Amino acid sequence: MFPEVSPTTQPTSPQPLAIFMSDEKLIQRIVAEVVRRLKALEGGAVSAPIDPPVSLVTEDLVKSAISRGGDAVYVTPNAIVTPLARDLIRQQKVRLVVADDEAVIQEPQKSSVLAIGADHKGFELKKQIVLMLQDAGREVMDCGVHSPQEASYVGVAKTVADVVLEKNLMTGIVVDGGGAGAALVANKVKGIRAVSCHDVTSAKFARAHVDANILCLGVGVVGDTVAQEIVATWLSTPFEGGQYAARVREIDEVEDENRD
Repeated sequence: MFPEVSPTTQPTSPQPLAIFMSDEKLIQRIVAEVVRRLKALEGGAVSAPIDPPVSLVTEDLVKSAISRGGDAVYVTPNAIVTPLARDLIRQQKVRLVVADDEAVIQEPQKSSVLAIGADHKGFELKKQIVLMLQDAGREVMDCGVHSPQEASYVGVAKTVADVVLEKNLMTGIVVDGGGAGAALVANKVKGIRAVSCHDVTSAKFARAHVDANILCLGVGVVGDTVAQEIVATWLSTPFEGGQYAARVREIDEVEDENRD
C-alpha cells in the first residue's frame, strides 16, 4: 500500500538553479565541449577541445594545446606564463584567453640568486666576487670553474646563460680574460642580454636601459676593486622600463626574426 500523506503536507517546489556571472564563461566552454563531442560522434568537423582555465602556463601545456589542434589557452586572472611558454606562444601564434578581461598575465617572480662562472683567467676574481656577495647576504650559484686549471670561457658562459634562464634568475656574472668573448657566447642563448662592462657607468646603463641579465667582466680590462664596484652598481641599478621596455621588446623581436 502507498504511505499515508498528511493533508497539511505541501509538496515542495524545486528551487531555481542559481547561476553566477563568474560561472557563465565556464558553462559556455562546457557547452562548446559537448557540441564538439557530438560532432565527433556524427562524423562532422571537430574543433580542438576547450580546456578549463589554468593559473600556470608551461611550455608542455602550450605544446599539448597545439598538438590537439588548438590555437588558444584559457587562463585565469593573474595567470603565470613561464618564459619558455611565452616564447612558444609567440612562435606558434597561440592566443591567451583570459577569463576576466581585466586580468593581467604576470611572469613568475625572478629569483635573487646570482649565477657566476669564470674561466681559468677569471678564477681568482670570481672567488673575490663570490666572497663579496656572500658577505652582503646574497645567495650565489657557482657554475665553475673550481680551479685555476686552463678552461675555455665558452663552456662557462653557456652554462651561466642556461642557468639564468632555466632557474629564472634575475642575473648572472661571467669573468674571463677580456669580457667580450663571454658576452658573445652568452648572447647566442635566446633570452639572454649579456654586456661586457669596463666601468660603473657602462654597468649602470646596461641595467637601467637594456635590462641586461648577464654581466661579463675581463680581468685584463678591469682591476679587482673596479670589478667589485661594477658588480655593486649592476646589482643596485633597476631597469627603468617605460620607453626602454619598448626598446627591449624590439630587441626580442629581432632575435625572434633571426631564429625562425
